[in-house]
Amino acid sequence: MINCIIINDIDGEYVPKDIFFQDWLKAVEYKKNSEITIKIVTEDEMREFNKLYKGEDKISDTLAFPFEKMNIDNKIILGDIAMCAKKINNDALVYKKNKIDRWAHLTIHSVLHILGYLHDNEANQKKMEKREIDILRKFNILNPYEI
Repeated sequence: MINCIIINDIDGEYVPKDIFFQDWLKAVEYKKNSEITIKIVTEDEMREFNKLYKGEDKISDTLAFPFEKMNIDNKIILGDIAMCAKKINNDALVYKKNKIDRWAHLTIHSVLHILGYLHDNEANQKKMEKREIDILRKFNILNPYEI
C-alpha cells in the first residue's frame, strides 16, 4: 500500500483533505509498503519546477518525480509529486469538472507516472487512461477524458 505525506502551505485555494489523497492512493492497489510525498505548490513554485526540471517556462497542474530503488525503514520511497492548487482548481472550472474529481484524477494520473506509466505514444496513452478510468470509477467519477 502507498502511504501519502501531504505538504500543504497554501492558503486561499481549495485542496482536498488528506484522507481523500490516502483513499485515492489506496485504490491504485499497489501492494508493496511504500510512500509518496505530495507537495501542494503555488503557481510561482510550479513555474520554477518546470523551468528547472523540464526547461519550460509554464505552469502545469502536476509534476511527478519518480525515485529509483530508494528504501528507508523497510519502505519503498516511490517519489514526489508537485500539485498546483490554483491551476487544478481553475482547470476544473474550464473543463466543467467538480474540483474534487479533478484532484482525484490528477493525483491518480501522477501516481501512475511514479509507477512507470507513460502517455508517450498511443498504445501507452490508452493503457494509462484505461487504468485511470478504472480507478476513478471506484469513486463514481466519470471518465475525465470525456467532455
